[in-house]
Amino acid sequence: MSSSRAVYGSSSSSCLFVRSVRRAKTCISRARARVATLGPASEVRLDEMILAGVNVFRLNFSHSRGDFAPYVAVITKIREAATRLNKPVAILGDLQGPKFRIGELEDHKAVDLVKGKRIQMSVGATVGNSQHIYTKNAAVVNGLSVGHKVLLDDGFLELKVVERVSPDSIVCEVVVGGKLGEKKGINVPDILVSSKLSEKDKEDATFAVSQELDYIAASFVQTADDILELREWITSHASKELKEKGDANPSNISNHPQWRAKLPLIIAKIEKPQAIDHIHSILEATDGIMVARGDLGVEMSLERVPAIQKMLIELCNQAQKPVITATQMLQTMIDNPVPTRAEVSDVANAVFDGSDAVMLSAESAVGQYPVQAVQTMVRIIEEAEKDLGQAIHRQQNALFLELRRVVSKEEKLSPSQALAQLAVTAARKTDCKAIIVISYTGLMACRISKFKPDMPIIAFTADPVSYRRMALIASVFPVLKKLGPSFDEAMQGIDESVLQLGFLAAGDPVVMCAGVTDVAHFSNLLKITHIGGADNKKAAQQ
Repeated sequence: MSSSRAVYGSSSSSCLFVRSVRRAKTCISRARARVATLGPASEVRLDEMILAGVNVFRLNFSHSRGDFAPYVAVITKIREAATRLNKPVAILGDLQGPKFRIGELEDHKAVDLVKGKRIQMSVGATVGNSQHIYTKNAAVVNGLSVGHKVLLDDGFLELKVVERVSPDSIVCEVVVGGKLGEKKGINVPDILVSSKLSEKDKEDATFAVSQELDYIAASFVQTADDILELREWITSHASKELKEKGDANPSNISNHPQWRAKLPLIIAKIEKPQAIDHIHSILEATDGIMVARGDLGVEMSLERVPAIQKMLIELCNQAQKPVITATQMLQTMIDNPVPTRAEVSDVANAVFDGSDAVMLSAESAVGQYPVQAVQTMVRIIEEAEKDLGQAIHRQQNALFLELRRVVSKEEKLSPSQALAQLAVTAARKTDCKAIIVISYTGLMACRISKFKPDMPIIAFTADPVSYRRMALIASVFPVLKKLGPSFDEAMQGIDESVLQLGFLAAGDPVVMCAGVTDVAHFSNLLKITHIGGADNKKAAQQ
């Protein structure tokens, strides 16, 4: 596989592996990516999960305890299965983040919190009871003031601070009671708690870099500084590996493009109200976002979550970055073989809103029907896409004009931004059947996707890392293919490869985008041509 990147310059990105391949002269599904969390229920069924439609596997590092051997084994199995099935499958490592929990309870039994009663919360490792609970996280207790809200067990229990006993101890009144088990989560939506990278997250991020995972999800992001701190950490770790491999002075990882391209892309999980306040700077710093509706619905009023979801998806599309909608998409399928009608509508609406991917959590990790959950999600997405396809000509002009207006506000367009805009315009106006992109890292395909074309984007890359990452952005079909160092050589076999995919027929009109300079991150060719036509053989001269 060629390692050349000079010709097809784009910065790191990702694309979608379209599952529903249809025969020539038939529109290809624009189906969104499916992200599945791995767990005991799915780890032993990797082939089935991939064949059912999984594009990205999520590894939850909350359960890591310094022993990464099980993770190494499952990462190896995922990549072996993807190679065996000839599918591009990405891996996302999800950091725990600053998750706060109460400590152990007497006899490891749940205690009853009664509405109106008082309970003390202190910093420490002491075993708690129904009158006094403890947490090791001093920042939580220290930062709370009288009147602040404390949520326990994903918001099922609610306390209100009524008194401060000492810097490390407060008294709370039970507002919403119930049974509290040990090690349950603590949420404090009224305060900004330090979200500095923990030692555990540093260890997990270092492991993710060493395994060349495709994405790292940063949990409980509050400001852009959280993203910058994580990026600095993974970059410094890569520099350390360069030193160990004999590089004399890897002071700047940007001097080593082969390493920079391998660094995981960062997905910011939006699950804190503070993140909403800083969303524009977060979007600028991150490579993509996840709408993590679980903790978001705990940290703020549940009724606000749908509108915030729509807002976040729209902002991500305007920023031309991937967005994942997650949490409780098909929650009842943990225990049941069919979802509720409301869950079906939830998945479909995520598609209508413009999500690049939808995610399964407990449904695929510990549920009784992990494969069926994926299959169900695929069917919902495909049906939603049909409806979207019928409506897209009514909606697309307005969306396209809005995106163009947003882009035009910038003082200067990059070559890839301008080319993406032109590619969609040309494809729509000339009724092209597909947009073909030749790119090393796929940013061009990502940018084109965000303009919502109603035809597939077939992205050729010579880089296995980019090929795997082509599993997260809607509308793109990635193809791993050896590409020559010049445009003439790269064009050889493109038509044949496209025809073999079964998407298009000879003579179908397409728009083709490629970079033909030695400048990195620079794409500057746009051509309207026909598959299998003589004009392709002379493309380099035109």
